[in-house]
Amino acid sequence: MARVGLIIGSNLEDRLGYMEKAVSSLGLHVGKLLAKSSIYVSPPWGYESTNEYYNQVLLFDTSLEPAHLLHFCLRIEKLLGRVRKDEKEGYSDRTIDIDILYYDNLTLEEDNLIIPHPRMHQRKFCLLPLFEVNPDWVHPVYQKDLVQLIDSCTDDSDISRLS
Repeated sequence: MARVGLIIGSNLEDRLGYMEKAVSSLGLHVGKLLAKSSIYVSPPWGYESTNEYYNQVLLFDTSLEPAHLLHFCLRIEKLLGRVRKDEKEGYSDRTIDIDILYYDNLTLEEDNLIIPHPRMHQRKFCLLPLFEVNPDWVHPVYQKDLVQLIDSCTDDSDISRLS
């Protein structure tokens, strides 16, 4: 079994509803849900929109290999109405987004999958909820714990807990 950290996010329509459906589907297909963070509210990252995001980090034990885990994440996104645009068009609003933050201490770089997530250390909306559920995690590439990553993060976005 592998321990994985996923982040889910939504900034369209019934954000909480999409997130609840994603958590339920992930539990059915990915493995045992071990923990989930509070829901964090943040502005869009990397593009302009008036729609704020809700984000949540989930920890799972899974027997899926990374490629299969990605397959189920993408399948769940599609089932929940996510429309993926060409990467060259940049980021856009979405009903649901599911990203793999880490997979044990694995480092992997393939055409369609990079683990750990290549930009997580630049995003407070990833680091803060991850710290809440797994404060001892150490980034396998940078060899920094979450306190160090949060301290060195240049993201100045206003992040808050939903409740």
